[in-house]
Amino acid sequence: MEKKQKKRRLSSILIFILILSFNQNILFGEDVSSENELNKEFFLKFGEDFKETLFSPKDWRKSDFLKFSAVISTGLLFYACDQEIHDWMQDSRSPASDDISEVVTHFGHGAFLAGLIAALYASGEFSDNDDLRKTALLSLESWVTSGVIVLGLKFVTGRARPKTGEPKSSFHLFSTKSSFHSFPSGHASSAFAVATIIADQSEETFVDILAYSLATLVALSRIHNNKHWASDVFIGSAIGFFVAKKIYALNQNQNKEEFRIGFGFNKRSQSISFSLSF
Repeated sequence: MEKKQKKRRLSSILIFILILSFNQNILFGEDVSSENELNKEFFLKFGEDFKETLFSPKDWRKSDFLKFSAVISTGLLFYACDQEIHDWMQDSRSPASDDISEVVTHFGHGAFLAGLIAALYASGEFSDNDDLRKTALLSLESWVTSGVIVLGLKFVTGRARPKTGEPKSSFHLFSTKSSFHSFPSGHASSAFAVATIIADQSEETFVDILAYSLATLVALSRIHNNKHWASDVFIGSAIGFFVAKKIYALNQNQNKEEFRIGFGFNKRSQSISFSLSF
């Protein structure tokens, strides 16, 4: 029975990858340029983006602090209700929800996401689709960057997972044990880190809905499977989302040239100016 379940999960994952791979032109448009490649330049840019993302709070504006405050406030609200949400979710479990959750949770697993990113990049190489390659590379940046942040927070906070039986307020600072790595959720963070990039890169609304829906289901499955508290999942999802948004913003309008012509007139003279920016 267990072998059959594993086969179903693997089949679902492979089908999902194939759907994305064979429909890349529909989902991401066609582009035969070669600006995005997995090479030395990419890793140098990756390093710059990684540093810029980690130290971005120093350049935050009022709107950024408001967003941060909203996330923290909502996270604290979930924290206050963690036990109630946990108990309700566990009481509502059924054989059907267990089967669904066991499949869905794999969409936030590192092995699946690595396979998905590799499949997207390979499809872009075979079809010479630069937009698809860019989606894969930005997904990789977002996934790794959010992962580093999450791992750091897990180690520092050392929050006990609900399955340990310890209360929601149990923290073991600087712990290396997985049982005390509940906060924040790595699966939720990873799922949203990749889903957000795919949604931003895609030109189709249904892809946005599919990506965010799967990421949300991954987050919910972590609570359902007794792996995380609700606040772990919310903060993890927020980290993945905002890291992806930052990575995406850093890579917009790159390598694009702009040609501008300006005119100036007054009573004594006339002028014309040209500028080329890239």
